[in-house]
Amino acid sequence: MLEIEQLTADHPRRHGRGRLSVVEDVTLQVAAGEIVGLVGESGCGKTTLARVVTGLHRPRAGSVRFDGADIHALRGRALRAHRRQVQMVFQDPYLTLSPVQTVRQALAEPLRIHRIGDGRSRAARVEEVLDLVGLGPGVGGRRPRQLSGGQQQRVAIARALALGPRLLVCDEPVTALDVSVQAKILNLLCDLRDRLGLACLFISHDLAVVRQLANRVAVMRHGRIVEQGPTGQVTGGPRHPYTRALLAATPTIDLGATDRPRRHASEPAGLS
Repeated sequence: MLEIEQLTADHPRRHGRGRLSVVEDVTLQVAAGEIVGLVGESGCGKTTLARVVTGLHRPRAGSVRFDGADIHALRGRALRAHRRQVQMVFQDPYLTLSPVQTVRQALAEPLRIHRIGDGRSRAARVEEVLDLVGLGPGVGGRRPRQLSGGQQQRVAIARALALGPRLLVCDEPVTALDVSVQAKILNLLCDLRDRLGLACLFISHDLAVVRQLANRVAVMRHGRIVEQGPTGQVTGGPRHPYTRALLAATPTIDLGATDRPRRHASEPAGLS
């Protein structure tokens, strides 16, 4: 589904003196129905890679292909259609939701922008995605400030799902949440993968979170992928010193039997 090949991306340096390379020669794939975790410390290039994958940032070299099409070569209707297929969930949902819109208005907005359906069908779709992320109809009339952090993130996920995407790019979506709420959001993403066949590129600095969720893990350091493979293999027998250092610095999280994120049946058990 998603194929990233030898991708390099940069940003302008401060004071206009040349450009700073942020992502270097990255190759990574995400298959349908698969969650791939991208893990690394802050500043290693994870968010830049996410922005390139969603078309928000142009790479200097390499390609990002979705169903075989180079997304940075798309124009017009083809680009508009692609944007419905790939959606992003950001770290802080409160900053991405308008404080003056109700939840229903926020979820209906992408449908209106993409001219999908009429008022009645859009309202039905809003109720459908609210139910999909485990929010009752009573939430629809509230504004972001009236919601908990976990509810806000569920609304952000619901908005990303409104257009029926096939790939979610999640950039640190549980970082600001406490452990019990994190577990519920991670379980939600697992459920969406299983129920919808949804693929997900899940970005985090926390290997403890990623290894509870992902089918495969890619470890990024200084803009490069230094190790990748099945979650159990990477976390159970890491080969790169940086991966071993990340594991050594990762606290053990016991989420309990009811809150622990559910693994995909085909995924190696790995560490718990």
